[in-house]
Amino acid sequence: MVDVLKITIEEFEEKIFDYYLKLFPKEEQRNWKKVHKTYDNGIENFYKITLDEKIIGFFMLEKIKNHPYYLDYFAIFKEYQNRGNGTKALKKLIESVTKEDGLIAEIEKVDDSNPITKNRLKFYESIGFKLINSEYSLYKVLYNPIVCFNNHNKEDIDTIFFDYYLTNIGEVDLKNNCYIVK
Repeated sequence: MVDVLKITIEEFEEKIFDYYLKLFPKEEQRNWKKVHKTYDNGIENFYKITLDEKIIGFFMLEKIKNHPYYLDYFAIFKEYQNRGNGTKALKKLIESVTKEDGLIAEIEKVDDSNPITKNRLKFYESIGFKLINSEYSLYKVLYNPIVCFNNHNKEDIDTIFFDYYLTNIGEVDLKNNCYIVK
């Protein structure tokens, strides 16, 4: 049975951090001191995904007051992918953690010539996420926002995302490395 359990940053560092470093390209990884800061401020939360008590993946999830939850990172370890584990874990997270507050994330820009980006969008849509007609450049990588809650107003969604970015990287990095493309 797939389960989602909240853990401390110390447990994350001890049991999962090496996977985080392997699974996400260096340019997509956050400065770990800043992650510690958001954790210490009660914004960043860590969840392990287990299958029969064995860790098979993780979520890094953030919550700023009056905003939906922000799915910072989500990964299922390679040997457990394509078996429905990610779907079960994300549904469990939505049902047990994010509930009425909603959940937002961004995915690499959907490109019709790139089946990976199309499949990623299809995966999230199958769980109830909606693609928002925006595009963000974050450190020269293009992303599309997706949301799993009822309010789909583009301007509000853009504001929410950039509030999270400001919290995560600070004002200087935000001004120099992040902007709305459309």
